[in-house]
Amino acid sequence: MRRTLPFLALAAIIPAAGATAQDPPDFSGSWKINLIKSDAPPGRGGQQMDLSKLMLTITQTAEALTIVQTGAGPDRTLTYYLDGRESTNAAQRGEMKSTSRWDADKLVTDGSATMETPNGPRTITTSEVRSLSKDGKTMTVSTTTESPMGTRTRKTVFERQ
Repeated sequence: MRRTLPFLALAAIIPAAGATAQDPPDFSGSWKINLIKSDAPPGRGGQQMDLSKLMLTITQTAEALTIVQTGAGPDRTLTYYLDGRESTNAAQRGEMKSTSRWDADKLVTDGSATMETPNGPRTITTSEVRSLSKDGKTMTVSTTTESPMGTRTRKTVFERQ
């Protein structure tokens, strides 16, 4: 009996440790860009985009993350499936196809878009890593973009409203 008691205690602990696996973070809510903590936005035609009014409204379910973006150009809605299915969203000139996956407590979305240009088709790939601060008040999005113009990484920080 003395020898089996430690094994029973250990058997009771192991399932409990597995049951406490952390759920993925919930990005749902309204988010406003923090320009001071974010990297400078990309420029177009020598001018930077005005992102001072950029707002995101995010709805998250077990199946998908839906982002409604307002305040920086035309409003747009992006949907990322969280179950491994490919997502298709409007890009600047065409469509971006992507897949999303959880990497511990970060949501990683990898995608690509091919656009027609005067010099022929050009493909752009992106990798976006979305994370939430421990207190849930700050969302950071790190985006790496590879294009014929090179590789760029940009950090964008949002504050929960």
